Parts: sequence; structure tokens; C-alpha cells
Amino acid sequence: MGNSRKKHRRVQDSPSSSSSSSSDSDHSSRRRRRLRRREKERRRKSEGKDERRSKKRDKERKKKKRRLHDSDDSYSSEEGEHEQPRVQPETVLTEMMKEFPDVGNDLKQLLQMIDDGQAVDIKGISEKSLAKRLKKLFLSLNLKENGDRVFLLRSKARPTLDVVGPLIQSYMNMNPMNELADTSAPLPESSSVPIDSGNEQMVDDHATAAPEDHSVGPRRRVIGPAMPSAELLAAAAKLTEAQTELRDAELDDDSELFVGPPPPALVSEAESANEAERFEEVTRIMEVEADSPYDVLGANHNMSSDNMKKKYWKMSLLVHPDKCSHPQAHQAFIKLNKAFKELQDPEKRKAMDEKIKLKQEQEQFQAELKTMREAALWRRSQGEFHIVEHSC
Repeated sequence: MGNSRKKHRRVQDSPSSSSSSSSDSDHSSRRRRRLRRREKERRRKSEGKDERRSKKRDKERKKKKRRLHDSDDSYSSEEGEHEQPRVQPETVLTEMMKEFPDVGNDLKQLLQMIDDGQAVDIKGISEKSLAKRLKKLFLSLNLKENGDRVFLLRSKARPTLDVVGPLIQSYMNMNPMNELADTSAPLPESSSVPIDSGNEQMVDDHATAAPEDHSVGPRRRVIGPAMPSAELLAAAAKLTEAQTELRDAELDDDSELFVGPPPPALVSEAESANEAERFEEVTRIMEVEADSPYDVLGANHNMSSDNMKKKYWKMSLLVHPDKCSHPQAHQAFIKLNKAFKELQDPEKRKAMDEKIKLKQEQEQFQAELKTMREAALWRRSQGEFHIVEHSC
């Protein structure tokens, strides 16, 4: 009896256990499906991220290539600006002498001028590849670029011929054409300094009289003439004159006219000025007529001597060549010094003030005369009007 009861209970329990196992199976299958969906979703997101990263990397790589290409283009173009990666001067010179084997003598002359403290302008060189090589060489020698392709030696820098002079000489020894004085070579277009008509005539006559060279061989490519020409001498004279004027102008600072250092407030004010303000003052000074010292200084004739001295101090600190990189800064500084020197001379200033006063009186007289004429015309028109009225 008891066994039959147990058997009956086992039979009753079996459907519930089977339903429980089926529900567990359904749950586990749903769970597996969810896991598979999540795994697919995660894989899809991961693939999407990888694809986006890959696209981003490709885009950055293209941008980098474009920047490098633009950098190379800007270096090779005429208007290419300033800082390029420093390379060894010997490497640049080797490449240059391979392409232009006959410029050794002229290159030595240029570097000697730079070592002597002169500035060399390479804008006028018609051979663009040669100008590019020269600029690269000058930058590798750490020369200062003052303005557009105007190079000069930095203060306390090692002379350029000490660095590359022996290498240039070795190339010149290998190529005897460098030692020949080619007086019939045409004048280059490298100098930016104009020559006068007399020198032009002399050069033209010389070029006409020179015999034609029919010899077989590579044509000599030069930076400048092997022998000093009228153009080179004129350029050297102009440079020497400018340097002398600048030196005299700086020496004037120590003369009795310019006693004492500028006030600290003016110094700090000038140092806080930006490049645009300095360039603006240089441009203004160069546009003013040299025979108008008041206009050069930016002052009026009623200004006291003390205020005029302060004005000069401020302007000289703004346009001094050591403080301003404008190509005409040294000329503006010289012009400013000359103007102030004239205004410091009591006799010259008195004569200038009298001229200004006379001019002002004449202008005032002309203005009054114009007013009187207009009043007379008005009265005459009014009188004619009254006459017409009475006659009517």
C-alpha cells in the first residue's frame, strides 16, 4: 500500500519536473541568444571604432604629407619665408659647387664682404636655383636675414670664410676656370643697388668692346664679375657710406647734444612696442621730407627743448636698427638723428621757426583776404537786390 502511494506521487511529480527542465532550457537559450547579440554588437562597435581610427590615421597622414609638401614648396618659391632645418654648410656648399662649379671666386668675394660687416642682397640674382642655393648656404652659416633675402653676419659670430673658406679653395684648385679673370663676363642681375648713367655707359662700352667667346666648353656661371665692376664698386661705396653715416649717428649719441641716458619710463615704453608700431614709425620717417626736421621728429615748433628731447629718445629707441628689423631702420635712424641735431642748434631752429611763423602768417592773411572778398561779394549782391527792388 505504501509502495503504491509512493509510485503514484512519483508519477504526479514527473510532469512538473519536465516542465521545469524545459523552462530552464528556454531561459538558457534566450540567454545564449542575448550573449550572441551582445557579442555581435560589441564586435560591430569594435570594428567601427577600428575603421574610424584607421580613417583618422589616414587623414592625419595625408595632412602631414600635405604640410611637408607645402613646406618644401614654400622653401623653393621666391617668397619662401625664413626658418628652414639647419644643415651643415659643408654639405650645402658641396651641392652648390657640383651644380655651379665656376662660382668659387665670386662666392669668396661675397663671403668676404659679409665677414667685413657688409650686408649682401641676393634678391637681384636672376638664376633662381643659384639664389636658392645661396640662401640655403647663408642660413646654414647662421647668418642674420635682415629683411627680404638680405644677409649679414651676426655679432660675435665666427667669420664665414673660417668655416667654408678652405673647402671653397679646394674646389677652386680643382677647377682652374675660377682663377681666370673673365672680364668679358656679362654683369649679373644680383645687385639691388642702382648704378648711375655714367657707370652704365662705361659698362655698355666695355661689353661692346669685349670679343665674343667661341671656345668650346661649359659656360661660366657667375654670382658677380670676377673683376670689380662699376656696379660692384658703386654697391660697395653705397654700403660704406651707409655704415659711416650710421656710425656717425650712433657717435652723436655721446656728444654734448644728447647728454644723459633716456628715462627708464621711456625705455620700458619703447621696449613694450610691437613690431608693427616700429615699422609704422620707420615708414613715417622715410616718407617725410628730410628738410622738415619737425615733421621727421613728429613734433611742432612750440614744443619745449625738454619735451623734444623726450620725443627724440622715444623715437630713436623705436627705430634703432638693433631694435627694429625693418630694412630701412638704419636709414630712418640716421635721418632722425640729423633732424634732432638741427633742432638742437639754436640758430638753425630760430631760422626754421621764423620760416614756419612767416608761412602761418601768410596762410592767415590769405584766409582773411578770402573772407573779406566773400563778404564784399555778398554786400554787392545785396546792394543790387535793393536797387532792383526800388526800381520796381
